[in-house]
Amino acid sequence: MSDTTAGTKTYDVAVVGCGLLGSALARNFAAQGLKTAAWNRTPAKAKALAGDGVSALHDIDEVVRSSRLVVAVTSTYATTREAIAGAADWTGTALVNVGTGTPIEAEEMKAWAEERGVPYLDGAVLCYPQQIGTEGGMVLYSGSPEIWAEHERTLTAPGPYSTRVSDDVKAASVLDAAIIAGFYSAALSAYVEASTYALDQGVDPETLNAISELAFQTLAATAKEAVGAIVSDQHTTDVATLGVYAAGCRAALGTMQSAGHKARLLTAAVQNLAEAEKAGLGELGFFASTKVARADA
Repeated sequence: MSDTTAGTKTYDVAVVGCGLLGSALARNFAAQGLKTAAWNRTPAKAKALAGDGVSALHDIDEVVRSSRLVVAVTSTYATTREAIAGAADWTGTALVNVGTGTPIEAEEMKAWAEERGVPYLDGAVLCYPQQIGTEGGMVLYSGSPEIWAEHERTLTAPGPYSTRVSDDVKAASVLDAAIIAGFYSAALSAYVEASTYALDQGVDPETLNAISELAFQTLAATAKEAVGAIVSDQHTTDVATLGVYAAGCRAALGTMQSAGHKARLLTAAVQNLAEAEKAGLGELGFFASTKVARADA
């Protein structure tokens, strides 16, 4: 993207929203040698970053006029629009929103920005604030390749896994919903249920940790197989059929419930597998359950 005003900007990047995540991003940008500004609806939160080399600004119009890139980190897309509504001139300044939202909101935000002539890139943070600037830092971006090309150094500062994943502006939000909510949070909930049961039954914590580590390693390898099977729609197996998994899960569910555990996540897994069996998929591999994952299945 051609930017004739870039040389007149005071700041490389400005962070709008100084909660835990916004503060972590601002500190990291400054630590990477980027001239960094910050704005927050409550000025004291922006001022608190001054000791970390971040300049606190009070006027949102000044934020936009003086910065090459604005990274918004407010609670919702709506609060981001409210925060930046007072900025009149976006010449030479691009906007990136990494606040939590939905894929539809990402598309709506792009349309809102385009109506105002604001260059826009969407983003999603897939790590904890404490991981920003570490080997585990991950912020995904989607949308404009021109904005990415101009600001890649800034946008990859949060960590080595920070990257642009697609031209489609909603892609980062889709991955956020799929990986953080659909997988990670659900899997972590299932692990809490399972670990609570095991520990209640007298399993030694160190033994549980060791066995769990092996299970996680297997899961990491199996995840690649799952994606391949879903994309290719090939579900034959020489390991264990979906029906075998279903039988084992039903037995485990009865065991956990008889011990006084709700096992909600295992209940959901049993229901999914039962639906797949009913659809005639029992002799295929586990990943054939993808065929009953959609609402119209």
